[in-house]
Amino acid sequence: EAYRLVRQNAFDQPKNKADYVEGKGRRALDSYLKYGYIPLEDSVPDAFHKKEQVSRTLEYAYDDYALSAFAKALGKTDDENILLKRALNYKNVFDAKTGFVRGKYANGTWVSNFNPDQKISFITEGTPRQYTFYVPQDVPGLAKLMGGRKGLENELDSLFAKNEYWHGNEPGHQIPLMYNFTASPWKTQRAVKEILEREYGDGAGGLSGNDDAGQMSAWYVFASMGFYPLNPVSGQFLLCAPRFDQIKIALPNGKNFEILCHKNSIKSTYIHAVKLDGKLMLNNYFRYADLMKGGKLEIYLQDAPDQNWAAKPENQPKGIKDR
Repeated sequence: EAYRLVRQNAFDQPKNKADYVEGKGRRALDSYLKYGYIPLEDSVPDAFHKKEQVSRTLEYAYDDYALSAFAKALGKTDDENILLKRALNYKNVFDAKTGFVRGKYANGTWVSNFNPDQKISFITEGTPRQYTFYVPQDVPGLAKLMGGRKGLENELDSLFAKNEYWHGNEPGHQIPLMYNFTASPWKTQRAVKEILEREYGDGAGGLSGNDDAGQMSAWYVFASMGFYPLNPVSGQFLLCAPRFDQIKIALPNGKNFEILCHKNSIKSTYIHAVKLDGKLMLNNYFRYADLMKGGKLEIYLQDAPDQNWAAKPENQPKGIKDR
């Protein structure tokens, strides 16, 4: 029954506005299914927040990816294949000429007078530059659109250099971890440390934005433990540098998952080795299944970046086409 309902949400447009008021259905689903994106002509009139066509397209693509995993688990191969193809719809709003997601009309032409760093109606509470990175289901695929892993790294560098990273807006929380898909995972370790120190504090505010669904707090907890679910559906946690020397997670099965952080000095920020249950781990991620069975994750930090650690594609998570 659960699958039937979420499938209906992804395939069937509600027949009246009352359904939307009750939280049913995706807005502008007809347009999304027809074009593979929501064109600017569709103002999404039934939504509380109207327009936001590009953001909706990107988020619907991730929703489709999540539902494809549900379908796969139930052996519904036809649905899985359809939804996995739809998970690539993010490509339909990526403008190769500018290198950013961009508003698009039904005839396939792009909106004019485009500024990637300006808030605009087809993006939700952010800018095209910020939302371009909302492809958690297929970061390697996004990298290819940007010219490869180096292109992705350059775009991430540019975002941070321009101070365009906005931690107070949750749809961008995966961005600092995306260096783990480039030849410079050490930049994730640096970025996460800076964000933890800059965006959180023990004053009256505490957080740099509204704690929507607890996400601001959840990011802090995960990042402080040294890992983060960039793509929660994948069952993978991407590594960063822990803030604490020892962390113990009590599991429902009565076992514990322990994280030990070994530092060369108090300034140590950069990973140079990782062990899982005593075995050297070459990947910059581990799996939810590893955590849930209990065990010990040891992360070794040093003061200077290790530019070789987990820098090869084979030691990083895969994209949709590579799975």
